[in-house]
Amino acid sequence: MRDKYLCRKCGKPATEVHHIIHLSPENINDPSITMSLDNLICLCRDCHFEEHKGEHGHGRKTEQEYEYTFDENGMLVKKEIK
Repeated sequence: MRDKYLCRKCGKPATEVHHIIHLSPENINDPSITMSLDNLICLCRDCHFEEHKGEHGHGRKTEQEYEYTFDENGMLVKKEIK
């Protein structure tokens, strides 16, 4: 409710939650990173894409390109390279 379902960058309806400090295997179990409102903001899809664009060079990676995924227990795990 803090963001009133609006994108914090442009004011459009928010569709995604963005972690300011991104999730990693090192911090995935730290509630101050994963769950704290201080580390979460609402963004629309376009602004979330822009937020991550520089990290991956040419925009958001496809799911197949990500190095990590979630297992059946919801734990962040490194993908096996086939």
